[in-house]
Amino acid sequence: MARVPQLLVVDPDRESSAELAKTLQMLGFGILGTAGYGVEAFTLCFQMRPDLVLMRIEEPLVRPVQTLSRINDGLPDLPIIVFSTEANIRLMRQSMVGGASDYLVEPLDPEELEASIMKVLEKKEREAMRRRGELADPVAQGTIITVFGAKGGIGKTTIASNLAVALATEAHQTVALVDMDTRFGDVAITMDIPVERSIADLARNLDNVDRNTLREYLVEHESGVRILPAPTRPSDWRNLSSAHIRDVVDVLSQTHDFVILDTPGTFNEIVAAAIEVGTMILLITTLDMASIKDTVLALEMLHERFGNDDERIKVVLNRAGVDTGVREKDVERTLDTDLWWKIPQDNEVVKAAQLGRPIVLSRPSSRVATEIREIARALAGIRARSKAKKSGGLGGLFGGLFKKSA
Repeated sequence: MARVPQLLVVDPDRESSAELAKTLQMLGFGILGTAGYGVEAFTLCFQMRPDLVLMRIEEPLVRPVQTLSRINDGLPDLPIIVFSTEANIRLMRQSMVGGASDYLVEPLDPEELEASIMKVLEKKEREAMRRRGELADPVAQGTIITVFGAKGGIGKTTIASNLAVALATEAHQTVALVDMDTRFGDVAITMDIPVERSIADLARNLDNVDRNTLREYLVEHESGVRILPAPTRPSDWRNLSSAHIRDVVDVLSQTHDFVILDTPGTFNEIVAAAIEVGTMILLITTLDMASIKDTVLALEMLHERFGNDDERIKVVLNRAGVDTGVREKDVERTLDTDLWWKIPQDNEVVKAAQLGRPIVLSRPSSRVATEIREIARALAGIRARSKAKKSGGLGGLFGGLFKKSA
């Protein structure tokens, strides 16, 4: 049985520290004790050698930052998570400079608190293993975007292909687009490319593939996007397992800045693998009731299987503005989550797909193309500064990068 992590709480507010200690015990962690700032905190850290410290930081910063820095100087391998009632850049920066591993804002959500502790402890363990030579040399890995939806016909392939093109042309990233639709596989038609080799061919020969021969399996689009098509025969999917998918995506992510996975409107072993390896999951929905109902179920499944990670799972509303009698606020209320992005309805999207030319190329000034290019810029971290400055404080710096409402 794994050892229970032992924690120390540093908070001069005794009532607050006692409540936090109770919460941590309910989450299954051991509590070595609580302490105020200064000598008490420093001494207990040295005597008890906790696995992790949780420390409050508030204005004025002199004592908490001094305590944080002294503990970090004396025990540099001891991870410290800082929490505060304030959410501003100055406190966050002071904390990180002082040696904090994470920064949480009160009121502390138990799930978020537990996730933060586990991630920090896992990072500490990896660092220890690396020093002992127990980990292989790290390799470069790009960002994997899994485009997923609970039903067909909601525009997943259109979004995946246009996003891939926008990342390549607008954000100047190297991009691989993988068609993982086990039923139809329409990326080749949408992008108007020939299919000579597919993901099934690459998976069969993966042991003999290196960086040079990998390109033989990819079709390069005029935009620069490299495409790994779906098999022309659906029966070829029977020979592919979740392990094949993980291996293929791993190889592609070592040679591309972004890997976009286009998945079918169903859930199977292949889709589960695509979700597991995804750095970010774009969950696509529309304003019709069937799509919303299925998206609710999809979100529940994702949260049960992969945890309630709002930074990893982003809901994208496609065809926003269509009059179905359902309002966007109703969708957010039903899903119990914010819509990360809204892509407007445009009949030209279908025409562009039929012509095999993504709308970001065929109609670059359209609202759909503009929104998808903005998504690409956000994912690549190159949003225009003027837009990020429209809101102040922490939300202006980070919210503008990761949140968009049309």
